[in-house]
Amino acid sequence: FYTPRAVVRMMVRLVKPDAGMRVYDPCSGSGGMLILSHDHVAEHGGDPRNLRLYGQESNGGVWSMSKMNMILHGIMDADLRNADTLADPAHVEGGELMRFDRVITNPPFSQNYSAEGIAFPERFPYGVCPDSGKKADLMFVQHMISVLRPNGTVCTVMPHGVLFRGGAERAIRKGIIDDDLLDAVIGLAPNLFYGTGIPACVLVIRAKNAKPAERRGKVLFINADAECRSGRAQNYLEPEHIEKIVNAYDRYADI
Repeated sequence: FYTPRAVVRMMVRLVKPDAGMRVYDPCSGSGGMLILSHDHVAEHGGDPRNLRLYGQESNGGVWSMSKMNMILHGIMDADLRNADTLADPAHVEGGELMRFDRVITNPPFSQNYSAEGIAFPERFPYGVCPDSGKKADLMFVQHMISVLRPNGTVCTVMPHGVLFRGGAERAIRKGIIDDDLLDAVIGLAPNLFYGTGIPACVLVIRAKNAKPAERRGKVLFINADAECRSGRAQNYLEPEHIEKIVNAYDRYADI
């Protein structure tokens, strides 16, 4: 369930949460994405008490741990819920899904899910993935897009399969790109994540019409698969790798 801290730090730096925002992790695990968002605001001179943190986690034991983790980091007001985000999104306001300025998450890769009777089906305007064969990835992505505020940004880890699988997933990808939501695809080094050696990517997605003018109609691809320190059992993102990746995203230029 644990995302390496360096990967989380990079993702937080990509989306730059600020005081006054709502930050949401729909697959919040032990709460690291939310805690480092809180720390980012403090490190950049903002008041983290004005940052609203929201998370949802389906595993009851991990959810309990995340509640404790928040308290240990001095965060008393995070709104963390225990339920399945796809089947039963828990953050609802006035009968509608709550909206957020930043969605930052690492969903479980290639999960099974059930499309039957799924709550808030309007979350999935680009189509529904087959609910057999472990294909929930782009369902999670559509959920994230559906809860963005008008200038909101998503940053999510995904397996590489979301970039090239066919069928319903191809149609969903096409819809996201046709609506000019996809801002950047960052390919990471293999063996960065615990429990899986497969390479992953990070997708940065903006709310509809929220891209800056110079980024409209474009998708930035960053091949960062060499940006790591090799270890015996695992590879590691070091501060210089994070700096290089974030700088490439911020510059939004050919390198």
